[in-house]
Amino acid sequence: MTWAHFPPTPWWYVAALVVAGAAVGHLLGSRLATLGYRLDHETGPGPRLPVWAVATGLALLWGVLAWRFGPTAHYALAPAYLGLAAVGVALAWVDADVHRLPHGLTRPAYPMLVGQLALASLASGDWAAFRRAIIAGAVLWTLYFLLALLAALLRSGFGLGDVTLAGLVGVATGYLSAWGPVIATYAAFLLSGAYGLGRIVLRRGSRKDHIAFGPWMLVGALVALVTEVQLFP
Repeated sequence: MTWAHFPPTPWWYVAALVVAGAAVGHLLGSRLATLGYRLDHETGPGPRLPVWAVATGLALLWGVLAWRFGPTAHYALAPAYLGLAAVGVALAWVDADVHRLPHGLTRPAYPMLVGQLALASLASGDWAAFRRAIIAGAVLWTLYFLLALLAALLRSGFGLGDVTLAGLVGVATGYLSAWGPVIATYAAFLLSGAYGLGRIVLRRGSRKDHIAFGPWMLVGALVALVTEVQLFP
């Protein structure tokens, strides 16, 4: 079934989730601003991002995802991606700040995401999408694990936190279609590469700088979720 076969999302549903996203984003931003996630050796100034920016960002994310997935699986699919968006904002903040993706956020996100996708399949009766999501998560986790092993040999900054996040991205995007994880992966590498090149051109960095890859993985996942229109083939 293609995206066009689903009924349009009611405007009030999108508006309600925009307001809810702003409220959750404000609470999340206030918590992140305390820098309580830092370890003892992680010092320095925190991200220059006000709480209202986090609230606005999550509100927009929830609005887009509500519009994208509202009627899908009888409104049972949207919560999976709304929850992932909230976790993703927190992960992007932490990784941009200290170049670390804490397992305290990524690991609990697995049962949350898998459980909600299972409920969506229960509502829609389409278990093929759920099986594809699990397989995609395992494949993407394995691919990133191999990349992490190579990075360890080359002493680059690619780590196991990225591997754990890759599994989440694979599950989330694989539920839509087999192309979802492919789109997410390509988008992540292309956008991170463009960002790194832009820093070099603007003389704000060098090729030796370590760029947090987690935020770009999450942006890539968002690109896949929004652009991949083949649902439940």
